Amino acid sequence: MLLSDRTGLPKPGVFERAIAATNLLRPDFAIQIGDCIEGYTHRPEQLAAEWAEFDAMTAPLEVPLFRVPGNHDVSNPTMSADWLQRYGALNYHFRFRDVLFLVLNTQDPPQRASDFAGVDQPADGEEPERELDLGKLQREHAADPRAFAKRIEVAIDSEGRQAAHLSAEQADWAAGVVREHADARWTIILMHIPAWQGGLHPGLAQIRDALAGRPYTAFAGHLHNYQRRVIDGHEHIRLGPTGGCWVTTREDGNFDHISWVTMTAQGPQIANLVLDGILGPEGGEFRPQPMFPD
Repeated sequence: MLLSDRTGLPKPGVFERAIAATNLLRPDFAIQIGDCIEGYTHRPEQLAAEWAEFDAMTAPLEVPLFRVPGNHDVSNPTMSADWLQRYGALNYHFRFRDVLFLVLNTQDPPQRASDFAGVDQPADGEEPERELDLGKLQREHAADPRAFAKRIEVAIDSEGRQAAHLSAEQADWAAGVVREHADARWTIILMHIPAWQGGLHPGLAQIRDALAGRPYTAFAGHLHNYQRRVIDGHEHIRLGPTGGCWVTTREDGNFDHISWVTMTAQGPQIANLVLDGILGPEGGEFRPQPMFPD
């Protein structure tokens, strides 16, 4: 089971519903694709409070949880060190039922604000350390969610090249893992920022070369909008949000979901389960939530 972006101004209660739905469906394990907390802070007390909130949300989960770091989670060295203390690794791999799972850190090194489109550049060309002005963003979003989404939509080219950072060291490691597991029947590549958009990132190209034509499927998040691309015969799936705010006004690909992935002899079978439509045994009223309530 894949869970996607929770933050970037979360919609209340959505990620909690995803946890409950995952428990109902009982997958072997779940993978969260990144952006668990708002982050972008150097303050230990703020960081601890945000992780405590996320930990409380995931505490009811009844299956193992694997984690992919997102830019909101490890946006500076302080946060990266905190992640390492909590979870032990920013990039790693594991193997389950003859499938290789390769978790990449697309914040290696962490991005500066100017690496993302639509930010104001300092006049002197030097970028100062920044804290996320969460209160200001929350007020803007609460005042007019549609206008907020339109502003982000204009500022960021969601279909173009993304600021995925994969160091040469990490790419070498990943390529080595792939070669060591040449007998795996399939490889699942997991990252937060889709490194395939706008042309393959050199690090991802190196990993693909190591795969040498073997079957793989790649998953990412980051842009809060679902999209499937087939590149050289391989599926590259950009997940929609699991609670993160809408950042585009178009309806195509805009749904809060979890992704159920079943490995078959022919490869992954992917079912996107829209959270508005998953009810427990008690039933209840089915009322899909509009993107932008009037």
